[in-house]
Amino acid sequence: MIHSLAYGDFRYFRMARTFLGRALYWTGVYLVDGLLVDSGPPNLARDVRRLVSELGVRQCVTTHSHEDHSGNHALLAGALRITPLAHAVAAGRLAQRDAAPQLYRRLAWGVREPVHVAALGDWLETPHHRFQVIHTPGHAPDHVALWEPRRGLFSGDLYVAPKLRYLRADEDVHAMIESLRRLIALEPVALFCQHRGQVEHGSTRLRHKLEFLLELGERIQALRGRGLDEAEIARALPGSDLFWRLWTGGDFSKRNFVTAFLRPRS
Repeated sequence: MIHSLAYGDFRYFRMARTFLGRALYWTGVYLVDGLLVDSGPPNLARDVRRLVSELGVRQCVTTHSHEDHSGNHALLAGALRITPLAHAVAAGRLAQRDAAPQLYRRLAWGVREPVHVAALGDWLETPHHRFQVIHTPGHAPDHVALWEPRRGLFSGDLYVAPKLRYLRADEDVHAMIESLRRLIALEPVALFCQHRGQVEHGSTRLRHKLEFLLELGERIQALRGRGLDEAEIARALPGSDLFWRLWTGGDFSKRNFVTAFLRPRS
């Protein structure tokens, strides 16, 4: 399933695999002046192939190497002879097949093929735009954002929502906080999220997420100071993560937030 939305001359394609007519997990890609920002999950390869054949895609950039964002890079490389661009940290990951993705990842997104990518520089140009490439680790070590002062910020998966009840096991919450601070300093008006589409009042929304994470970290540290262990702290945090914990086998959970905040900063 793919839905198309237009934001001026930017186009957003929101996509998901469906089961009984319901989307399993929404993600999305953008088309900007011939530049495809991410390529979507591999289990939508047929739809993406049809889509890109109509779009005049000339370049592809990777916000990060997770398969719901890079899953059709090999298709682009083979069908359009496009060498995707990615942060240097992503090159080694994308060149190898993910041998054993968790079951939920295989069901929601599929398994991506290995692909050669070229390393991003500090700037990325299209015929009518010039984007600053900003390394924003946290959600993933190879995560980048794209900044165009006149139009806004492509934030990949750094924003997603102002408040989250769960964290992936491999996320670095301390790096995420620093990346949020880096982007807030740009004062973006428009924020282009891969999962939510255009988000107005971008800097305010990013600031809300930063404030939430800082307050959550303080609460976790306070509970730790009272002698609670990680499982007890997770149960004391607001909201339920039961669905996501069961669906992902614990890869997404409140306890991952606890572990991440208690982990020493690297």
